Amino acid sequence: MSEPQSTHVGTMAPPLLAMPDACNAGTAIRAYVLVNAVVLLLPLAFSPRPSEWWGLLLQGLAVAEPGAAIWLSVMCLSRRFWRKLGSFMRIGVGIGAGAAAGWTAQALVGSVIAAGAGSPLPDWRSALAGAVLAGGFLHYLSLRAQALTPATVQARLDELQARIRPHFLFNALNAASALVREQPQRAEQVLDDLAELFRATVSRPGTLSTVQEEVDLARRYLDIESVRFGTRMQIRWAVEPGLEHLRIPSLTLQPLVENAVRHGVESGTGPCLIDVWVTPRAGMVELGVVNDYTPSAASNGRGTRMALSNIAQRLHLLYDITADLHHGPVDGLVPPRYRVRIRLPL
Repeated sequence: MSEPQSTHVGTMAPPLLAMPDACNAGTAIRAYVLVNAVVLLLPLAFSPRPSEWWGLLLQGLAVAEPGAAIWLSVMCLSRRFWRKLGSFMRIGVGIGAGAAAGWTAQALVGSVIAAGAGSPLPDWRSALAGAVLAGGFLHYLSLRAQALTPATVQARLDELQARIRPHFLFNALNAASALVREQPQRAEQVLDDLAELFRATVSRPGTLSTVQEEVDLARRYLDIESVRFGTRMQIRWAVEPGLEHLRIPSLTLQPLVENAVRHGVESGTGPCLIDVWVTPRAGMVELGVVNDYTPSAASNGRGTRMALSNIAQRLHLLYDITADLHHGPVDGLVPPRYRVRIRLPL
């Protein structure tokens, strides 16, 4: 799946062919599945005798595996170039790269097999097979893009991004109302924070924001809830310096802290410590929340699982398999703690 792009309101350009982001693990896996499936079927089609299948299969894999790696590498390294082209030129780039990858892989294999006897010219059929496979893969991507049309994705993301719960709105307005006479400035701040939350929630799904904006939004949410819970809710932040301007999907961190408040502070009676962090890890950016919780209260509701499932679906729509979400109790801690962790590609 292609990298998530910012959505702009206005006149939209004609849709381009969904070329692969070959640096994406999901694209690479799908390409290898296609290539290996074709290689597995070729012996059955061209050799009636089972005794000959293994030889043909090994020969096919010897060319197909490096050929796929070459094609993915070329498409990954040249993506800044072909993204500026029109649809037909993109098709030509993809198919041409496939032909070149097949030709090169056959040349490498032929040079190894014919070592000492002179390296023959690579078989033109390998180039043709590479071009056909590349064209078929690009056609599959275009069909997949049609299945995830902007209208469909917009509808699904709208549903998944509808995060402000009605009773939270009522609680926030009641808290602001109670502060109007005694602490008018605090009441004004609560309303400002609430307005910012609504602005982020109704923004177009799929848009990108910075880590700093996501942290600020989460802080606003926690400031609103602190009016209700006071010192019962304790927050510790650990945001790695240098990540402030990194762009990530909007509403990534706020839902995590909302879950921590809802199923940690709100469901308990004593103090609840919430740890929030953003840090780089193994070539990815990790966002996480750990909170104290009561196991009996957490096991009685489906809210956490449903909310986290919605977040996971939204990340899958935007990043395919290159983003992941893990959650569960942290073993061996007293009081019990629940951890949610999201990793996004840098």
